[in-house]
Amino acid sequence: PTPAEAYRAHRIRHWDHVARNIQRWNAGNRYYHRRLTQVFENLVSPGQRVLEIGCAQGDLLAALKPSYGVGVDFSAAMVAGARQKHPELTFVDADAHELALDETFDVVILSDLINDVWDVETIFQRIRPFCTPSTRVIVNYYSRVWAPLLALAGKLGLSTPKLAQNWLVSEDVSTLLYLAGFETLRNQREILWPLPFRPLSALCNRWLVKL
Repeated sequence: PTPAEAYRAHRIRHWDHVARNIQRWNAGNRYYHRRLTQVFENLVSPGQRVLEIGCAQGDLLAALKPSYGVGVDFSAAMVAGARQKHPELTFVDADAHELALDETFDVVILSDLINDVWDVETIFQRIRPFCTPSTRVIVNYYSRVWAPLLALAGKLGLSTPKLAQNWLVSEDVSTLLYLAGFETLRNQREILWPLPFRPLSALCNRWLVKL
């Protein structure tokens, strides 16, 4: 296999394993995903056509209450779990690098995805046909500052285990979006401390992150 094919196969095995043990990881990730959902609810109004690339088991997509929601993931185990949990939504088992859909959306979400993919620029180019001039693409990703914290959280069982990541800064992401034909409207920091240690998490994520 080519390096890209080997990378993809390794990732699929990893996320299939996570899907089969999802209850174990959900407990440690619960605070982070609840906070992330709150951020997205402030950005996405209910009743829109929403596409999420890298949807896992579809919980974020379902929380946004789309009129029509499509989730895409290349882990068959994740897609199977998503279809069982959220039958009102549509889920597609596909690699985002090769995704082809004959429809457009109001919102396209890439949540915690670009750190984990083989070719970020290809992903951005691939979603361009799914957008109209008014479509909003919302991307969230980890800062490199999180690398030691995520490694520690994984060892303690407080976070889903991570493979090697793409550590991108906001300028990198804006440039790659521009090359794919998108305009960056806003960059904002929302989660400084992803673990449920109060009052530290509340202090960091409500106040210090804005600084």
